[in-house]
Amino acid sequence: MRLFTLALFVLLIACGPPRSVVTAGALVEDPTRYDGAEIVLAGIVENPRRSAGYTAFTLVDGTARVPVIAWGTQEVGMGDAVEVRGAFRSQVRAGDQVLSDTVEAKFVRVVRAAVQPPGTPVSPP
Repeated sequence: MRLFTLALFVLLIACGPPRSVVTAGALVEDPTRYDGAEIVLAGIVENPRRSAGYTAFTLVDGTARVPVIAWGTQEVGMGDAVEVRGAFRSQVRAGDQVLSDTVEAKFVRVVRAAVQPPGTPVSPP
């Protein structure tokens, strides 16, 4: 029994603090409530762009749009369905820009790649 209790305790510590599954609408409606909070949200990628050291995009989930920044290169494309885990920040500095009310992603996972229209080349000719 002690071994089970110890294993459970180690597992709880390893999992880290609980994260809130939220909608973009909740973040937009009450940004001060979520400032600094660890969150999980899902939606569709709009306007993906890569810059020196980070990837940024807008996440749309049907309730609102929220900007997302992920450090490093993320393989996301327009229309991809993604899961984002990270922290909501009232301000994030990216290079010489200061972004307001942005999700600073620690993890971005493509759940479903966007459907390409028929005849779309899959590689350069």
